[in-house]
Amino acid sequence: MSAPADPVLQRISRFWDARAREDALRYSVPGGPRQDPDGFEDQGEAVLAALTKQVGYVVDGAGVAIDLGCGAGRLTPALAARAETVVACDVSPRMVDAARARIGATPGVDFRVAHAADLRGIGPGEADTVLALGVLPHLPTVELVEDAIAELGRVLRPGGTALFDVRSAPAPLMLPGEDALPAYVADHPLWRGALLDLETLAAIAQEEQLVIERIAGSEGARSVVLASREAF
Repeated sequence: MSAPADPVLQRISRFWDARAREDALRYSVPGGPRQDPDGFEDQGEAVLAALTKQVGYVVDGAGVAIDLGCGAGRLTPALAARAETVVACDVSPRMVDAARARIGATPGVDFRVAHAADLRGIGPGEADTVLALGVLPHLPTVELVEDAIAELGRVLRPGGTALFDVRSAPAPLMLPGEDALPAYVADHPLWRGALLDLETLAAIAQEEQLVIERIAGSEGARSVVLASREAF
């Protein structure tokens, strides 16, 4: 198990390793709120239920589901309860270790170190679905976001679905005392990420043979996107 060799991806890996050392549960959740260890895993079922309601995302019956940016495994058990196999990936080896330690030898879960923009260990059309929450919003350049979306398109089978979020507008202004994140995290470019307007997102998706089915939250800073791979 090793981190990506690309210098930029190595830098991203080190950043998230540092967050895992600091508080793996907290930084496994978009926005970085503090987590109650007893309720952390229970959030997975609630998140999937909310995604089904809000954008129609369904995992049930999937052969291979990819939990991209799995962190400490908040969503992994819920995916494993619905899919035959879950490939749980994170750019941080420490996060992967934290997920493995929490979840243990859950049947059908394969843990890997991988970056969203470089999923070379997963073959073309291998996945029925990919879930990537809190991943693309932290990528520091639009080019990396584009690479990640290209990888989603590559690993999905025709007709497969991807659920991901993007940073579609600047985050609301936070005044002192209003944001619990430490400044060295909140102000870091690998936390702030790159903005991707929805027009650009649509153009990238079309190029990568992805059809955008629904978008939730487009009026705010974070858009949740349901996309499918074009069926031939």
